[in-house]
Amino acid sequence: MNKITGVTLVLVAVATLAGCGGSGGGGDSSSAAAPPAATSVSGTAAKGIIKQARVLACRIANGVAEPDASCASTTTGNDGSYSVVFRDGFAGPAMVKVMAGTASTMMDETTGSDIPYNMTMRAVVPSVSGTTTVHVTPFSEMAASAASMTTMDATKISQSIAAVQSAMSTLGVDMSVMPMLNLRTNASDPAVLTLQANMVKQLARVAMAAKNSSLLKDANGAACNNTGTTTSQQFACAVTAMAGVMSSYVTADTAKSANLLAALNTQNVTGISMPILKADGTIDMQITDMTSAASMQAAMQNAGMTANAAGNTVNAMMSGMH
Repeated sequence: MNKITGVTLVLVAVATLAGCGGSGGGGDSSSAAAPPAATSVSGTAAKGIIKQARVLACRIANGVAEPDASCASTTTGNDGSYSVVFRDGFAGPAMVKVMAGTASTMMDETTGSDIPYNMTMRAVVPSVSGTTTVHVTPFSEMAASAASMTTMDATKISQSIAAVQSAMSTLGVDMSVMPMLNLRTNASDPAVLTLQANMVKQLARVAMAAKNSSLLKDANGAACNNTGTTTSQQFACAVTAMAGVMSSYVTADTAKSANLLAALNTQNVTGISMPILKADGTIDMQITDMTSAASMQAAMQNAGMTANAAGNTVNAMMSGMH
């Protein structure tokens, strides 16, 4: 009996050592490595606000964006917002595509009405890290178009964004700012609200130019506002014409750039449906004359600002918008 017990104890000890990694003390070599922390891309899609559109966030590898079927995806909300998660912790350059869905719409800033969204707008980002903000607008489509003319990497994407902002510098375009006024986060920051108001103003000019200017043309040379075209077609044509301004990832076509700027600068942004994200997270559309301090102040107060705060903010806005 003692012999049997001794053998049993030896076997138990060997099994125990094996379960602990053996006598080498190296630990459990079969343990799985911890999964990488997820990264994400989020922002707002706006020509006017784009609702219920399909969003793809596509990794860029070897200079090109991955196929659509491999991209992370989501849908824009009724405030134009989106958020896409890379569960594999991707941390390289990426392209965001906002594509037409079965019921996607965009706001017409000149009327405040929603119209069909029937195009694709893109944005490129040099590097995804943690939670990265990427807003998708006609100006970001210009940068994506420029970057797509070369083998894309972080440096060339950054150069493309800088090239568009340089070409559009007289409009004060800053693609990093939210394309609506954000009182939920930036109510106490007149400088940021000024940049946001300016982006709204320039997007409204795009809408007006698409309808009113013969300077924006399609690939065949026909004006975007030709008789018989719908507003959705005019907007899509204008966005394509804007992307066509870029002749490489670092340069803009001088003549096309001049035509675009002329088309936008001649638009008088009165009676604009201006989107404001209120402190409670809801969107308030204010019909506003963006050339009038009194009208802008009334809009800000209607969205929840005090008279004093609205007055101070609007003073900064009126001197900072282009």
